[in-house]
Amino acid sequence: MRCLAYYVRNPCKGKRNVDATESKDLQKGTRVCWQGDAADRGTITQRSWDAVTITWDNGHVAIVHHGDMREIQRGLIGSPHLEWK
Repeated sequence: MRCLAYYVRNPCKGKRNVDATESKDLQKGTRVCWQGDAADRGTITQRSWDAVTITWDNGHVAIVHHGDMREIQRGLIGSPHLEWK
C-alpha cells in the first residue's frame, strides 16, 4: 500500500537576495522573506519609485528603499508550504 506524506519546506531556501534593480520590479502581493528565514515572511503591499512597503506576517510594516533590499529574498506564495511526496 502506498501512502502520501507531506512536509513543510522553507519557501526561501535557495533563493538569492533581491538587488535594487529587481526590487523596482517587485509587484504588489509578492511574498518575501527576511534573511532567508521562512518564519520571517511578508508581502509587498505598496511600491513607489524609491521603495517598497512590506507588511510582515507578524503585523509589522516596513518601508524598504530599493538599495536596502540586500537582506530580503523572494518567497513563494502561501503559508505554510506543503508538498505531497
